[in-house]
Amino acid sequence: MITCDSHPEGMAPTHAYPVNSESPPTPATQTTTKASRSWAALAPPLSRLRALADFHSQDLKDLHVLPTLALCVPMFLVFAGLATFLELMILSKPSAFVGIFFVGSYVVFSTYFVANHFMQKLSSSYAAIAEDRKFYVLSNLIKSAVLLAYSPSAAVTLWNACFYDDWNTPRIRAMGTLYAIPDAVSMLLVSRMSFSTKVHHLCVVVFMVVNLFVDYEQETIGRALVVYATFSTFAYLVNLLLASRFLPISPAVSFILSFLALVIYAGCLGINWTWQLGFLYKLAHSSPSWIHVFFITVYVGLISMVVYDDVVLTQWLWKNVHKTAAACSPRSPKKPK
Repeated sequence: MITCDSHPEGMAPTHAYPVNSESPPTPATQTTTKASRSWAALAPPLSRLRALADFHSQDLKDLHVLPTLALCVPMFLVFAGLATFLELMILSKPSAFVGIFFVGSYVVFSTYFVANHFMQKLSSSYAAIAEDRKFYVLSNLIKSAVLLAYSPSAAVTLWNACFYDDWNTPRIRAMGTLYAIPDAVSMLLVSRMSFSTKVHHLCVVVFMVVNLFVDYEQETIGRALVVYATFSTFAYLVNLLLASRFLPISPAVSFILSFLALVIYAGCLGINWTWQLGFLYKLAHSSPSWIHVFFITVYVGLISMVVYDDVVLTQWLWKNVHKTAAACSPRSPKKPK
């Protein structure tokens, strides 16, 4: 469920990246501009995968590493501390989950503006980025740090559920609430977001609300949602990869990061989807009543939107691995300085 704010795959350029940055037409170019617009009106829209590739292939000024780390490291430490506190004091006890959501959302919401303020002062390269792209970069950096902080607790939850059949309802409700926070905030603050990514984030928020009313001690469709969300938590490296495209890292480091992101993401999806199919088959045959079939159908319909977003991102990761591998090749032509 990435989210890459995670997921910057696009619709047409008017709704999502890539964004064309054109200067105002001069009298000498107005005729050409009108002709170009006429041709563009007849041209088919870019596919989501093509728009995603175009967005990351544009020439953008690199972000400096040190100011960016000055954001990522404190973010990770803050949310790691919060996750540890939640692990020891909250996740094992019933608590006000709606309160957790709003307090956590306020923290993440405020982080965007605090980070944006200091990044613009500390990083001239960040300040040079177009305004509508700044929060896109921040959303991936913040979500990567948040999901990394959640990963230990998510792994414990998944291990206890799958291997010891311990489906602790208060703990799962709290984890589901925490997981939805970055997606909910990004919907409010990241203006240039593709339609499929908005649907992805909206599904996460809807699932979070449903999560608050599910008793996980009972074998219901809710367990499938828990497993899907938990595996999505481990995909923090993908968000870091998306943000790293703005960093002046070497081709070798870019390839390693791209390769690891693809292996981890595809591996998590493979295990996750296999478990999902087996569980849904078992649930449909063990409880064939119409009400169970109805809930299974609704779940499959909603989760399919998330699956589609995951497939598009996996395709982009695959292409990006080949692209970065080619950049590492000794025969790869060097860019002019």
